[in-house]
Amino acid sequence: MSQLVFKFPFKIKYYEQDFYVSSNNFPAYKLIESWPNWPGKWLNIFGAAGSGKTHLSKILDKKINKIKLIEAKNVTDKIIEELNYIDCLIIDSYEKNIEEKLFYSILNQSKHLENYIVVNSIPALTKSIFELKDLQSRLNSFIHIGIELPTDDLLQVIISKSFSDKQINLDPKISEYIIKNVDRSYEKMFKFLKDVDELSLSTGKSININLIKKVLNR
Repeated sequence: MSQLVFKFPFKIKYYEQDFYVSSNNFPAYKLIESWPNWPGKWLNIFGAAGSGKTHLSKILDKKINKIKLIEAKNVTDKIIEELNYIDCLIIDSYEKNIEEKLFYSILNQSKHLENYIVVNSIPALTKSIFELKDLQSRLNSFIHIGIELPTDDLLQVIISKSFSDKQINLDPKISEYIIKNVDRSYEKMFKFLKDVDELSLSTGKSININLIKKVLNR
């Protein structure tokens, strides 16, 4: 099992392809950006729902020509044959929802073909217990790197940029109110900001605390 440590080199967060990079996700982002110069070919990105694992996978998707991204629940034995025609397989939303022998066969075929495998999961793969000991051994060979949910500071950047892009100066107290009342995840925050914008446009009303509360109470 490999654990990588990257020092976060800057204080200012920045925005790339709908992914905000900060100290909470920089190690994973740095590793994705460094492809193919990885210390191994199998990577497990783990973190809470909404922490940005799928966003990172989509960044990797644009770096590799022959790549397949598939939800774990949709994985069948057909994927073993497909490995012959791709360089990287990304398995998203893994929750022990692939049959163990199939998962083991996928990893064996990948090892034979020297494919890259990325598995996104909430707990690290090493935190799960498998009946198939050979599978457990294979999973211990992954690089494991975690991402945390966005911090208040990062959410503030996301909110500020979203409104400033529309030439809207938002009262900092409204930003604080949003942060306290919206689930701490990228997906939930992006959806909330989109809903606020749509309600403002459809009603012709400016964005204020009353409009924010209306969206929250939906």
